[in-house]
Amino acid sequence: MQKSGYFGISGVDKIIGEGMAYGSQIMIRGDSGVGKTVLAAQFIKEGLGCKDTCIYVCCDESPHAVRQTLKQYGLHPLPFEETDRLVFVDAYSLEPTEKYHFAGDDPLEKYLALENRVIKAAAGKPLRLVVDSLSTLLLGRDSQEILEFHRYRLKLRKKEDILTMDLIVDEVIDDTAFKVSSHLYDVIVKMYYAGSPERPMRALHVGKLKSGKFDSSQLFYTIADKIGVVIIQELWG
Repeated sequence: MQKSGYFGISGVDKIIGEGMAYGSQIMIRGDSGVGKTVLAAQFIKEGLGCKDTCIYVCCDESPHAVRQTLKQYGLHPLPFEETDRLVFVDAYSLEPTEKYHFAGDDPLEKYLALENRVIKAAAGKPLRLVVDSLSTLLLGRDSQEILEFHRYRLKLRKKEDILTMDLIVDEVIDDTAFKVSSHLYDVIVKMYYAGSPERPMRALHVGKLKSGKFDSSQLFYTIADKIGVVIIQELWG
């Protein structure tokens, strides 16, 4: 029986139902500060808990900062790094010290070659891949280049049965680039601020792109220390 993957967030996993097949592509999109990296940390924690090997590509902050985030939400990365169950790729630092690193202004072909190399080193194991955030790598590139990169990369990851999560910052990637790439993903989680400016609330929608639209549920959530994203209310519309 084929293994299925989950986010590790009960209200979100309820919508996913029987889980996501390995080889699925997930887009997490939203504004800065809404909790995308926290959700990614829970996704990694869930993966390590079910014996997956996890790769985390750090584009918006250093691997050190991401390690601190993982610790804040209940995961101590060092034991998993020592056994190669958790691997960091540094696509952020000007003077990287990680084994795997990438200069953000290099061609996308060079990034893809690096991603392939990291994945090859973990071949034969159930894999989760997080890129935080992919929009930073795509910044300043035209829509056609982005689409070609996406098509080829995601086709490879599907063929390799890798559960891939790409984080996208809404204000970084333009609407055209988003539209030409979003249809390539199996699942999109849109995270945003709802409510009034005086009382903003974090909310999300889970979309199954193969169905052509987002699920009808709006999930309100908070971010709790040592846990992460916690669903606090569901409104069915």
